[in-house]
Amino acid sequence: MVVATELILTLVMVGISIFLIRTILVIRNRRFRFASEGEDDYSGDAKDPAALSNPDSDALEDMDSLLERAGFSMLEDE
Repeated sequence: MVVATELILTLVMVGISIFLIRTILVIRNRRFRFASEGEDDYSGDAKDPAALSNPDSDALEDMDSLLERAGFSMLEDE
């Protein structure tokens, strides 16, 4: 009885392993095909780099709250 249970569980684990490896290979091949077709036009450049040098007040407030949550705080001018 124990041998049969171990055999069944081993076969189930082998089947799951084969399925996962096959899924990983299919995803990898799809990504390689997508990149080789030239559809991957991501360059990482900002659309408007000049706009990044002039942040608006909302962006500054968001940055301030993110820094405070991370444990950084600026001394307020008195």
